Amino acid sequence: MLSRVTRLRPLFRNSICGSVSFSSKKDDKDIDLTKLEEKLKEVKVDYNDVDSKFMNFKTQNEKQKHDRSFIFGWKTSLATLGIGGILLTILLYKRQQRVNQEEKNKVMMAGKARIGGEWELVNTDGKLEGSKDLLGKWVLIYFGFTHCPDICPDEIEKMISVVDILNKTSPEIPIVPVFITVDPTRDTKERVKAYCEEFSPKLRGYTGSLEQVRKVTKTFRVYHSQGPKTAEDDYIVDHTVIMYLIDPDGEFYDYYGQNKNDREIANAIKMKVLKYDIAKRGEGKLF
Repeated sequence: MLSRVTRLRPLFRNSICGSVSFSSKKDDKDIDLTKLEEKLKEVKVDYNDVDSKFMNFKTQNEKQKHDRSFIFGWKTSLATLGIGGILLTILLYKRQQRVNQEEKNKVMMAGKARIGGEWELVNTDGKLEGSKDLLGKWVLIYFGFTHCPDICPDEIEKMISVVDILNKTSPEIPIVPVFITVDPTRDTKERVKAYCEEFSPKLRGYTGSLEQVRKVTKTFRVYHSQGPKTAEDDYIVDHTVIMYLIDPDGEFYDYYGQNKNDREIANAIKMKVLKYDIAKRGEGKLF
């Protein structure tokens, strides 16, 4: 007689969809394997009802991987959007800067085109001289008159101080101070010469006929107007108080008003000269 364990071995060795019967003396039972498998298939586990503490390690591991991938995914998306936004902002800012600089350059070029140009007057030796004779040098021009009580002397002294500072700190910059009268009726070449010598031997003075002076002041957009006479030769001339910086090509480059002191102007000129030199090196020429 086979034992019960021996008689059950075929059941676990091969799952065959069919009916197998076995019996014993004490207890006879019939097991329908087909129905058993169908019942097992119908059994479903709802993981929502299962406490995570009792989930097997494989299920917990898969769930953690899914959670990490989800968190990593939305964080990456946010980071990408943030970086993209920053880059876009930088690009737009740079583009606007370039547009603003181009507009500024256009305005500056338009201003330069309207100010300055060739001119010719009478020097203190009585000879015709002008912009062509000053090419290759930086030039500071001040328009005034020799009878000016205070403003003109102050501004001319400041202009000479600027030149002295540049000669001392940047001797490689060739710069010439120039005084042009807006009162040619009283300012003869002799008077202009004596006036310039009071300030510095470096200062060049120019006068001329009314028409010559008017032409030059128009070229540089200099305002000047004779005031009422208190005597035959006693009057004040109202005029623009500006120093004009001319580059070695004879073109207007910058200007400086009463609000700047000598050192500020000298430093500004150094920067302008540096900018000019860089531009000329790019063109393959210098002076």
